[in-house]
Amino acid sequence: MDRLRLLLHSRHWLLLASLALVALALGSAMFSGASFTSKSANKASFVAGSVQLSSTKPNQAVVSATAMKPGESRSGTITIGNEGDVTGTVSLNATGLSGTALAAVIDFKLEDITGGVTTQKWSGKLGAFTGVSLGNFAVDEKREYRLTLSWSSAANEAALQGTSSSLTFQWSGVSWSGV
Repeated sequence: MDRLRLLLHSRHWLLLASLALVALALGSAMFSGASFTSKSANKASFVAGSVQLSSTKPNQAVVSATAMKPGESRSGTITIGNEGDVTGTVSLNATGLSGTALAAVIDFKLEDITGGVTTQKWSGKLGAFTGVSLGNFAVDEKREYRLTLSWSSAANEAALQGTSSSLTFQWSGVSWSGV
């Protein structure tokens, strides 16, 4: 029994017991809770599709009305297509109108004549035309249009002799969201 008392009062035993308790505390603290983290990064690239219009008459007059007289009509045709990679809404707009007196008497008619079926898209005085939506064109879709200018024989005022009128037709397409 003396030995046991000696051992319990020994400083080595206290040091050893203290180290054991510290090791036990550190072990519990280090391994008591687990925390896992994972990170991942993904890059995303986006390229917007586009509507690319084609025309059978690029930068050319669709209708020639040179030397037109009261009682005459002139017409011309053009094919417009979407060569882009997305569906697009196509429209025809007019800009730069000059010669408004003559444009006020000239009748303008725009017809879709695709596939032999005629659908009127716009009709009225040339001077009143500002633009019209022609609907959605799928990728590689082509449509044929007839543009007709008519001068009524009743509009034969002498003041219109020698006058002229001009405007620029602009075909445009924007990608369609489908919403």
